[in-house]
Amino acid sequence: MTGPLSGGFEFLFANPVGDVFQVGAACGAGNGTWNGFWLNSNGNITFTAGDTRNIANVPGFRSGPPMIAAAWTDLNPGSRANGFLNTFPVQALGFAGINDFRIRWINVPEFGFECCGSSNTFSIDLFDDGTGIDENANQPLNPANPIGNNAVAFDLQEGATAFRFNKEPVSGIVIGCVPRQDTTGHFCLQFCRMDILGTDSNPVITGFSIGAQNPLNPPGLCSIDLGGAAKAADTDPFRPCLIGEGTEPEIFEFFNTGKGPAIGSGGEISLATPAFDLRFEGNDPGIAAALTPRQQDQNRGMVCFFGTTCQLPPNPQCVIVVPNGTVPVAPGQPAVGTAAAATPNAQGNKVASPTAGIVNALCNVTLNVVGCGIIPNETTIICQGFADATGLPLQRPGKTVTNTLTFNCDTNGDGVPDLAVPLSNVTPVNQNLIQGTLAVLPGLPGTAFPLACCGGFGTIVNTVTFTAGNNNIFNLLPGTGGFTRSTSCLIDVGPRAPVVISASPSGPFDCSNCQDLLVTGSCFILPNGTTNVTSVFAVDIANSARVVQATRFVVLSPTLIDALFCFGSSNAGNTFLIFASGPNGVSRNLSAASGTCPIGNEQGIQVTVKCAPPLIVCNALPTVVSCDVARNANGKFVLTVVGTGVKDGATITVGGGTGKKVKQNGNTFTIVGQFCNLLPGPIVITNPKGTGDQANCSTASLPFQCNKTCATQ
Repeated sequence: MTGPLSGGFEFLFANPVGDVFQVGAACGAGNGTWNGFWLNSNGNITFTAGDTRNIANVPGFRSGPPMIAAAWTDLNPGSRANGFLNTFPVQALGFAGINDFRIRWINVPEFGFECCGSSNTFSIDLFDDGTGIDENANQPLNPANPIGNNAVAFDLQEGATAFRFNKEPVSGIVIGCVPRQDTTGHFCLQFCRMDILGTDSNPVITGFSIGAQNPLNPPGLCSIDLGGAAKAADTDPFRPCLIGEGTEPEIFEFFNTGKGPAIGSGGEISLATPAFDLRFEGNDPGIAAALTPRQQDQNRGMVCFFGTTCQLPPNPQCVIVVPNGTVPVAPGQPAVGTAAAATPNAQGNKVASPTAGIVNALCNVTLNVVGCGIIPNETTIICQGFADATGLPLQRPGKTVTNTLTFNCDTNGDGVPDLAVPLSNVTPVNQNLIQGTLAVLPGLPGTAFPLACCGGFGTIVNTVTFTAGNNNIFNLLPGTGGFTRSTSCLIDVGPRAPVVISASPSGPFDCSNCQDLLVTGSCFILPNGTTNVTSVFAVDIANSARVVQATRFVVLSPTLIDALFCFGSSNAGNTFLIFASGPNGVSRNLSAASGTCPIGNEQGIQVTVKCAPPLIVCNALPTVVSCDVARNANGKFVLTVVGTGVKDGATITVGGGTGKKVKQNGNTFTIVGQFCNLLPGPIVITNPKGTGDQANCSTASLPFQCNKTCATQ
């Protein structure tokens, strides 16, 4: 459009190399990928159609064509041709770098302020995602002609985009990631001198909209402070320097509270008060100085966006999994991360892996999942603190984003993980790291791994769940729910040492004879059929140097061993810890707690067997010498028993009974009443227990057969 009237004009530009821009685009038209755009005079570019509207407004921003607005307001790029020779506006575009296409407005005045030398210089930088399949490719695949100029069929691949390497600060791992993942639509807005004010009569919108939306609010989003958001993004550990995460239908700031200069009735001069705060700091920094009433916020010269496409945000990527810190294991088991703990690779070689051996870890294990594009947990609120003209609050819940980590173990050796173990305390730390804890299991306070998991290669899966919300363009319809993003990483937890759960019988038993023990547990045979036990042995719990090997044993199944032990009479009374050992270490049977990990095995139980104590014969046993039955002066029958070696306090039984009245006088007992029916029968005298070595010895005499009877009259 030409002439002095406020308005605008448009031009359609096609990308000269046929590449695609993915930025703020309506999913219903063009599938959100574009190789051309309309360059509009009023501070924005649009897709699918041009836009000559010169007054920025939020409903039109939402319902119009997909738009990226650096400064959508009433501008006059044709001012010089219209007689304002003090202006020299320029619109320019071209590549500012590899995969960086820049559209510029240079020295363009705001309409109505041309005579005052109004000048606004700003630009939009569009970046290709640079990876994956070209979203705009419509030619058949022809790898023989991979020249990528659209003149002939090409290999359909975008890029290449060189990795950007940095040292992840928690794990210390150097990680290389592409600067822009596939399906992203990064773009930046840069501002130099900016004289626009953002007044009620000529407001300004900066940001992007996917377009073709309901113009009402809700379900729209509210204006945000882009300068503040950009400042926060500078130190964002997940989206450095980028606002948004690829699900927002629009992100923008609406500037309309600025005031123009004025001269009062008394000739007093009021300076302009801009609401628009996006400008190079050298452009009159005084208006944004602290405590100045002229501009509330600090100047900001660059604002960058993650962008939005019609494809879901990119999946996070996993590169490697490493333990967080040192992982303790039981004595006799290979240290975590050693070649000895590693599972053999396809060539049969044991190659050290940082996680090899964690299947034998004592109690909890925290893992660092290191990769690219890790997505943070968040709970969002839309239009926080806003209310419309009716006083009704616009604030409402937005989407929530949550991460889960799951370890998947292959329990049957078919190469397909089939047992899922969720991690706890899952915490995204930054764009390159998410942490989670393999916590001890119910009934297994000493391990985070189910007994059916015998190690080897498994997977760690990071699943990110986005719920519905008005700031999630992929589920704007009520009840449509959310979506998930995920990544899977191969992890070598190493082969597991044998796990011993119990030994039966546990005792006491006679160790002077060989004893057959049934040892239960897990991983005695690995899922690939390899026997994981080469010895079964017992260790004296009071003397670890005293070790008794099983005379022979048979591994009956992955969970059962039959072992023959010959402890010998010399070990009578001793208690032994039972162990199984194999090429991948010794079973756990801790004698002392390790940190928070309990003593014993994975169940927190010490697996022991106990030999019965030896029978000790006392040095001086009592002896029964004689017995006799007679009547006393009262006519009652009296049993008299004479012995030797009888101690005070000894007891006597006759035919298993005791009689009614028993009296001891040295080595002689007299019994009156209730013994006649016990004769004939054995008589046993038992001395009281001794102390020291005599405490457990036998103190009973040998049975003496008394054949006397009570005469009947």
